[in-house]
Amino acid sequence: MVFQLKEQQVDEDDPFERQRRIEWWDQNILRKSKMMIVGAGALGNETLKNLALLGVGGLFIVDFDTISGSNLSRTVLFRKQDIGREKAAAAAEATRALALESTAQVEYFHGDMVWDLGLGVYRRMDVALGCVDNDEARLATNRACRSVGVPWINAGILGLSGNVMIFGRDGVCYECNATPEQIQDARSRYDSCESVRKRFLQEEKMPTVQVTSALISALQVQEAIKLIHNQQPATGKRIAFNGLTNGDLVITLQPLDECLAHGTYENIRELPLSAHQGTLADLFSAIEEDLGQDAILDLGRRFILEIRCRYCGKILPLMRPAHRIFDDELICTDCNKNTEEISSRTIVERMEAFGSKTEDKTYIKSVSRFSRKEVPRELLKLTLWDLGIPPLHILSASGINGQYKAFELTADCAKVLGSLISI
Repeated sequence: MVFQLKEQQVDEDDPFERQRRIEWWDQNILRKSKMMIVGAGALGNETLKNLALLGVGGLFIVDFDTISGSNLSRTVLFRKQDIGREKAAAAAEATRALALESTAQVEYFHGDMVWDLGLGVYRRMDVALGCVDNDEARLATNRACRSVGVPWINAGILGLSGNVMIFGRDGVCYECNATPEQIQDARSRYDSCESVRKRFLQEEKMPTVQVTSALISALQVQEAIKLIHNQQPATGKRIAFNGLTNGDLVITLQPLDECLAHGTYENIRELPLSAHQGTLADLFSAIEEDLGQDAILDLGRRFILEIRCRYCGKILPLMRPAHRIFDDELICTDCNKNTEEISSRTIVERMEAFGSKTEDKTYIKSVSRFSRKEVPRELLKLTLWDLGIPPLHILSASGINGQYKAFELTADCAKVLGSLISI
């Protein structure tokens, strides 16, 4: 293999002097780029370290977890005194200290990336790097990136092996090749009937070691650098590495024509609305300017008005998005005290049990797609956050003629992205 080097004087004070010598390398592209790192564990630490040393100018770190002692042997950015801290916050602090680009900006989000990270964040990134260890987060990252046309690179590790998958703005996506087992794993965090959260989950801990995360992260970051330089990254391919045999394999991923993830927002209108301050009525007023008085809003999530107790049928007013409700909240106080005495019955059997007591046999009342006229009046007064909509999110709506349009809560931009808005 022959490497072509740039002819230039040596500046030993320039931390990027050696990489600038690669013929196609443009350090300004890295300095001006914004990258999201989803997951700040073993892989995320290595990836952040690599990007900080390469001189990437904008880094946005996403994680919901806290640091434990078992993380320390696999995370170059964490120390013993960090145990108990938020991973995203600790990783951001260490990355800022490590960054060699003098103008580098590092921000973070601590929380549930599946439900509480707005699509407008992805929209402002040049590439997203997936460093997570669960299928729900991978599928969510894939759909988010696809919806706003942002490429992303997934990385995963197991024992001494790992793989990297590169996805462009169109073509094959992660969900195209997801197995039924992966889909089931992603759904296992929720109650199968009401899509509320399971209170107690025993998550499987994957066996791994730091050297594997270092190897796989290096491949992931290499493809990201090639991607932003238009240097033919392995888009649509899976690079698999077996550390036990030192074997590697490049697999071409096959697209699924009817993939549910293949949808991209177009004609996004930026609204001066905030998720925490703007109400549903405010949002309707904005979208009705474009789509008329009968405009239908799609929340993209389920808001539960009320549900019946799983055992006795008593109405439980919830008025919360499904992802903020736990399965043990679907049982009334009286039945919760006597769960061991109540036999396990299907939902149909339970409904039949209380059906004779009331004419309304509706098991659950919820909304997800509606017009102003159809939604209960009390919901119009709720903030968008109360409805389950995160800051800087993008929602879609349609008019009576079938016209679709997307709307972004742009007033939250500075609050969410912080210093990254200057890049």
